[in-house]
Amino acid sequence: MLTQDELGKIREENEAEDTWRKYSRHIVADLLEGCAICGALREREHLARCRWCEDVYFCKQGVCAQQHRPKCTPPWPSGRGKGSDK
Repeated sequence: MLTQDELGKIREENEAEDTWRKYSRHIVADLLEGCAICGALREREHLARCRWCEDVYFCKQGVCAQQHRPKCTPPWPSGRGKGSDK
């Protein structure tokens, strides 16, 4: 049989682990984000944030970045852009 002290220590350890789980979920949620194109969960440092769309992240490398940019990039003002001498 376990003594009251041993049971108290076990309860205390369980409470500490539960508290850590609650906090760690929030920390992990702040570090991860989902790609808007492929849906993969990645660390934010491996994702790029679209400067025109609100809260949209996509993979920095590969097809995802190439697919998202043409959809949301605003058009060039007249007289500017490719082939312009201005």
